[in-house]
Parts: sequence; structure tokens; C-alpha cells
Amino acid sequence: MRPISFRSLGVALAFLVALLVYFIWFLRQEGKPGAEVPAPVPVSGPEETCLNCHQGMSGFEPAHQPGRIGCTPCHGGNPTEQRAGKAHEGMILIPGNMSDARQTCGRAGCHPDMVHRVENSLMTTMAGVIAVDKFAFGESASLSGDFHVRKLGILEPSDLHLRQLCASCHLGNPKEALGPIQELSRGGGCNACHLNYSQAARESLSTYQKKGKTPGVHPALTVQVSNDHCFGCHSRSGRISTNYEGWHETSLQPEEVAGKPGFRLLDDGRVFRFVAPDVHHTAGLECIDCHHASEIMGDGTRHLHEEDAVKVRCEDCHFAGKAKGIPLDSLDQDSKRILALRPGMKSGSLFLRGNASGLNYYHISVDTNGLAHFLTKNSLQAKQLNAPAAVCSREGGHRDVTCTACHTAWAPQCIGCHNAFEPQTQAYDLLFKKPVQGKWREYLGEFFADPPSLGVVHLDSGKIREIQAFIPGMTLTIDRSAFPGPKRSPAELFHRLFAPVSAHTISATGRSCQSCHNDPVALGYGRGNLTLEVKGQTGRWAFYPAYALEPQDKLPQDAWIGFLKEPSGKTPATRDNARPFTIAEQQRILEVGTCLTCHNGNSDVMLAGLKDFAKTKKRMTPSCVRTTWK
Repeated sequence: MRPISFRSLGVALAFLVALLVYFIWFLRQEGKPGAEVPAPVPVSGPEETCLNCHQGMSGFEPAHQPGRIGCTPCHGGNPTEQRAGKAHEGMILIPGNMSDARQTCGRAGCHPDMVHRVENSLMTTMAGVIAVDKFAFGESASLSGDFHVRKLGILEPSDLHLRQLCASCHLGNPKEALGPIQELSRGGGCNACHLNYSQAARESLSTYQKKGKTPGVHPALTVQVSNDHCFGCHSRSGRISTNYEGWHETSLQPEEVAGKPGFRLLDDGRVFRFVAPDVHHTAGLECIDCHHASEIMGDGTRHLHEEDAVKVRCEDCHFAGKAKGIPLDSLDQDSKRILALRPGMKSGSLFLRGNASGLNYYHISVDTNGLAHFLTKNSLQAKQLNAPAAVCSREGGHRDVTCTACHTAWAPQCIGCHNAFEPQTQAYDLLFKKPVQGKWREYLGEFFADPPSLGVVHLDSGKIREIQAFIPGMTLTIDRSAFPGPKRSPAELFHRLFAPVSAHTISATGRSCQSCHNDPVALGYGRGNLTLEVKGQTGRWAFYPAYALEPQDKLPQDAWIGFLKEPSGKTPATRDNARPFTIAEQQRILEVGTCLTCHNGNSDVMLAGLKDFAKTKKRMTPSCVRTTWK
């Protein structure tokens, strides 16, 4: 063995010292607001030959300049080859898909911790969607489970149902074609949120596709995540992207609305009509102005449902009194890194920490007077944070009412969904990405854009009771009789499952008192006539449904529960900890409704009743109507 010279040891030692100095500098710089993004140590060294052919390539944002990190850390290939064919061997044309994320975006020196988080996020696993679907198909006794979309089989009815109707909207679905994220985009790993094509990049790609000219403008990878990035997947299922902008899905065909105002045709052929946008959309806020990086990319924990992963709360921004600020050093690493990547963001020395969620908001600074200053992340627009109205104090009868229960203006609802398997019909498998024989077909009923129903969710092992918004998530029948394989009993399943919902249709004014206490949909009875029948000074509530009764459970098609009844032993919701109102709760709600038939919701007597209804009842005069339940 050849002995190691002192000179070689000295060079190695000097290199290690320089590397240590660099990393100390990096850690000090990364948290500085507006600081220039530090240059990572080049992974491939200066010998890359990529730019010999791709000279003059532009479009990169600072952190991904080829001069800083090279080309091969993202795209692979042979960095020292002069011949194009050899240089492109093993090249990853579209890096950032989950299949190669550990070798590209997640390699050492880049974002290794992010890959683990994204791989375990709900947007990758689809655990909640799968668990509820398997429960509905009678294949699981629980509404929760640590499922993963990539492990779906082909033998169970729910597996094929998910593969044909749901399995494209997950981050593991690879982006296979060059081009920007658009309405039909599904998945794409890191690209799903961070890929941005400038107009110049779009034109350069178009020229390449038409004439074969090598593109000269590269798309950028940035933290500028627009609503367009979210739209492809979130215009499906709960439709929160379309809801947020004010659009509600219909069963109309494109030819029925051609040229008519107030309608929108999506690229996938669905027709939407305009209802009303979320107040935050009207104010110019984008999705990432509310949602935190730990929610969107995951926090490393395998959450089973959306509400477990989403931590942001309305009360974080809408609070009374002075804001409490935290110093820069107290921000989490996500916030520090992103702040360093947003050089245009003017931030103070203190930052808002949400009282309700505990999240840090690097785009909301707090001044010495305790005033919070909100700055939108992409457009850098200053916004005012409004304190909640006095009626939102949650005193007395409203102490358990969530913000969204009152302020959700409308939510997408449908009734009468029927699922049947057609063995002779060809379908498309979204995981195999090929046609298959045998198709699950959904036959949908009517669509509505109305205020949601209300129900109860128990949190923290039942210690916390919240009234939340609900929609008829699964009022449906599933016919398994034609599915191949062993016969399943019963052949047809029926469910009446309502789902807690965050519809993203917030209104500043909120619901009126009557829209909760005197409305049959709010109480879960369905559409119809809820009326107080008065004889003398005694009032008795009665309900006359608008829809026919389902033969399976003798309830109206759009109902959650019967009038002044409770579910008869069956699971009533898509969550184990959720339920409709009990009979006693319905009676308390309707008793307030009795008072509202004479008194305005903003009257002194009703405001007093909000704080202490039992005390207010003692002040009833002889002319007041008393509710009877006999």
C-alpha cells in the first residue's frame, strides 16, 4: 500500500475545515428574512458537460441555478460524457416524481427530510379515502385505517372502485409529460406544487414540441405555489378548489349551457354554475396563505384523515385583543427556510404564532403595539385581520359551535347515488394506466348548493364536543351482485353516512339564527316544511318532508335522521367520532326556534338567551308560546 503523504492529509483537512465553515454560514443565513439563498456544495463538481450543449439555458430560480448545484443532481445521466447519446443514458427527464424523489429532490444536501414527510402524507397515501370506501363496501369494520393507494389489489370490489374512480389524485401518480401544471394534472410528486412555467418557458417548450429545437428556457422550481397547482385534484371529491372560487358542479351537459353566463366548463367536461365565492378568495388570498407547509407536505406522521393533518384554525388570524409575537429564532425550520426563499417579503422582528393551532406564520408580523400585519405569500399584498364579531364569543349556547358551522355559506351536496358493477363494460385503471374489463359505474341523483347540515364531533377522547358542518357524503346503494369471484352477502349495501366538511365557502356574515334553529336541513331532517303548530299558548313542532322515503330505512332521501329521532344502531357518519344531534339536543335547538318565531335573532331577549337560555326562559310572559314534546 502506498503511504499517505502529509501533503494529502493537509489538503483533506483544509477541505473539511472549509466545508464546516460553509455549513455554519449556511445555518446562520437560512433564517434571515430576504437573505440570498445560499449556494449548496456542487454535487457533481465542475466537470459537468451538460451546458456545453445547453449553453444559455435560463429560467432557473436562485436555489436551482446550474452553477450552484449542477444539472445531474436533478436529471441524472453521465455528467462527463461529450456525446449526447451517452450523456443522456439514465437521464430523468421529469425529476421530482415520488418514484425518483430520493435520488433527485431528496438527495443529501438538498431536501432529504421532505421526501419522508411527503411519502407519509395523506396526499400520497389516500388513507382516509380508502378506509371510508372499504367500510362502505363492507370490507372493513372501521372507518379508519393505515392504507396506502399503491397497495390496492384487484380482487375486492372496493379495490377496483378506487382504482377506476379515485386513484389518480395522489402525489405518487407520476407526471409523465412535459408542460405546466393545469386542470387535468394529477399527482407528480414535488412537481405537483413547485413546478412553475413562465410564459417564456411555455413558448420554448412549444417550439421544441413543434420544431424539435432544444428548449432554451427551463421551468422553475419555486415556493410560489398558486391555486392552479391545487385545482387538478381539489376540484374533485370535496370540490374545495371550485367551491373556494364560487363554482358548484351540476349534472348539466356542455351543450346545455353553451353561451350562457354564470356557467363554467372544466377541461374534463364537467359543467359548473356560479354560486358565491369564499370571502377569503374575494380578498385575494390563495390556498397557501392559510395552509402551512407541515399540512401540505406532511409532518412525517401517518395521519388517517384530513382533519388530523390540517392544523390551521380560523382563530389563529381572527382574534380579539393584541397579537402575541415570537422572535425569528423561535420559528420552525420550515418557516425559516421558506422565508429565506422569499426575498421580497418584508417581515418584522416578531411573527405570529396561532393561539388555536400553535402554527407559526412567517408572513404575519407583529409590531410593538401588538398589531398583526398579514402579507400574502405570492403577491405580497397587505391584508387586514378582522376580529370576530361579538356574537362569535362562544358564550353559553354557542360555546361548542365552530367557526365553519356558522360561516359556511353553502356546500356541495348530492343525494341518490347508486353504484353497480358492469362486467361487460370496459374501464380505465388509474394505477395500471390501461383499459381493463369490468367497470364500476356511479349513477348520481340531484346536486345542491345549500347551507350544510350540522352535527357533533367528539375530540380528545370525547373531552371536547364541537358542532361542525356536515354534508350527505355517502347516502348510497352499492350493488355487488355482478362482481366476479365469490358471492358476497348481502348483494346490495345501503348507507346513510354524512361527512364532516370544510367546504371553503366562508361568508363574513354567517348564518342567521333561524337558518339553524328553524331549518330542517340544518337539523338533519332533510328538505321540507318544518313548522310550529300553535294551539293557544302551546306549540308543537312538525315536519313534512319534500322527498320520498327510502325503502331501506324509511327516511327521506336527503335526510340524516328522522324528525326528533336518532339513528337506529347504524354508523351515521364517515367518522367514528361524529354523529347527528340526539333527541335532547334537537329539542333544545327547536325550543330556541320557538322563540325565534316571534323574536328577531338580534333582539335583546335572544342575545340574553344566547348567554343563559334557562335564565331567559324564566322571564317568559303569559303571551309567550311554550314548546311541548307530547
